[in-house]
Amino acid sequence: MIIAVPSVVGSEDGSSVSGWLIVLVKRKQSVYTVTSAKDAVDLLFSDWPAHDGTPFIEAMEACEGVGKGTVTNEEAQFAFLAAAMDANVPFEFL
Repeated sequence: MIIAVPSVVGSEDGSSVSGWLIVLVKRKQSVYTVTSAKDAVDLLFSDWPAHDGTPFIEAMEACEGVGKGTVTNEEAQFAFLAAAMDANVPFEFL
């Protein structure tokens, strides 16, 4: 299950970025909190059910692109959620 709510908290280290969705992801009896593109790419790399396919690759590239300044947080969010849908990882917005 993924539960997502809009983040209104920003921090200097980028751990929770204004506008990024705070997403709770349940995978393999663990719960992950995704508060930034860095968290998203870490989860995609370490504990994602599908490591291939266009949505997964686009999400990895988009989330990494946020750190490089070439992709917006919004674009990365959409790519991450598309990868979740493609991998049948359910989510909901609160």
